[in-house]
Amino acid sequence: MANFDVTQFLFIILWSLVLFGFIIWFFILYTKKRLITVLSSVVLMKLFIPLILMYPFASSDKNINTTGITAYQSYVGTINKAFIISLIGITCFIIGAYFASKTSNSHKLINFLCKGYGALFNKKDLSLFFFVLLFMFLIMYKIGFFQGGLDGRGFSMDNTAVRPMANFFYVSCSFFLMLTLSKFYEKKSYVVALFIIITLFFSLTSGTRGAVLDSILLFVFMYFNITSVNNKRFNLFKFLFGGLILLILTVYLGNIREGQYNLLVSLENSWNSIFYGNNFSDIRDFAWVLSGWNGIYLHGKSLISGYLSFIPSYIFPLRTEWSLGYFTVTAIGFDPTVHPGLRPGVFGESYFNFGILGVCVYGFFYGYAVNKLDLYVDKTLSSEKFNKQHIYKISFAYLMSNALFNFMVSTGFFNVYVILSFVSIGLIKYALRKKFHSHQKIKKIRAC
Repeated sequence: MANFDVTQFLFIILWSLVLFGFIIWFFILYTKKRLITVLSSVVLMKLFIPLILMYPFASSDKNINTTGITAYQSYVGTINKAFIISLIGITCFIIGAYFASKTSNSHKLINFLCKGYGALFNKKDLSLFFFVLLFMFLIMYKIGFFQGGLDGRGFSMDNTAVRPMANFFYVSCSFFLMLTLSKFYEKKSYVVALFIIITLFFSLTSGTRGAVLDSILLFVFMYFNITSVNNKRFNLFKFLFGGLILLILTVYLGNIREGQYNLLVSLENSWNSIFYGNNFSDIRDFAWVLSGWNGIYLHGKSLISGYLSFIPSYIFPLRTEWSLGYFTVTAIGFDPTVHPGLRPGVFGESYFNFGILGVCVYGFFYGYAVNKLDLYVDKTLSSEKFNKQHIYKISFAYLMSNALFNFMVSTGFFNVYVILSFVSIGLIKYALRKKFHSHQKIKKIRAC
């Protein structure tokens, strides 16, 4: 008879209690018709699914098919450590969210940035934006991005000189998709629908699932958030069905990237792909990196690398050597020129840089910022008359909730710069329009 593992038994009890706590919280939100909010969507996608729900699956030997037996044997003993660190981060996230609810709700900065975001919703501006993307796509095609198929990211990794162009293009596509989806929700338009379809194709050429699905997922959460409040009801079946479709798309796009195009085969292997593949592998990857880590903290190096992502790596080589991707790959003994890196969850980078203190600080501010955005959306939805201006505000809040994740995992921090660049352009347009209307008003007064 095998020896009874008391420690693992206690961890399973702990996991069960945490899982039960989250389920109760989601149920309470559902009864209050607030199941889908900025806060709950972040908790669901960044905390609950990858760090809590996936915990028992990360220990299964079925992961061997994905990671290999040697890797599995090395990290299986550190999964509990990764889980505890994640729980500490989640606790600090909850504390930060609580503090956000007890402080002033003026939202001056969010309102200011929303003016720039809303200024870009004019159909003429969207048309100009689209043709800029089209022009960039044609240039990338001319350079040779898509000669090897739909693998734009892969081409940019092999050709570092054009990587900034690829990064800018695909982040711009995601931003534009959120704009156009929100615009289409506000007012149906064949032109805007065409923009959405073509931009989805642009995103698909990246070869990554995030480029295609991130904006769609954000919009789905935004849609159900608005409709559940305005209609005073929430269609759980429609939401779960939509989630299932997106999950199938996630698995299928991952298989396409690996050269497997048969949808039936993807559906047949979907269980293993979801629970033992690379779709929600944060807790497993965190444990994997922990198992190979030498214990020397990075002291902010990977964060600096991410936060300086506006500087191309071929100009500043230390950005590559300090990056989170380079660190995670070298920690497990892989070749960083071949493997793009592992994802150690929302609290992994802060831990490898500053230890538990980093996890607590980053977790607190992440929870604080996310709940501030949630309160902003709640305040907007509670307005007496809901109009298109409110749609822009809610769309921007969801966009920023996603951008905040890049402060926690700095490999995508370039997204923040692109978003702020477009919002800055919008703010300039807003200021010019306001100045123009002010002059027109003065002229009319003088004419009278």
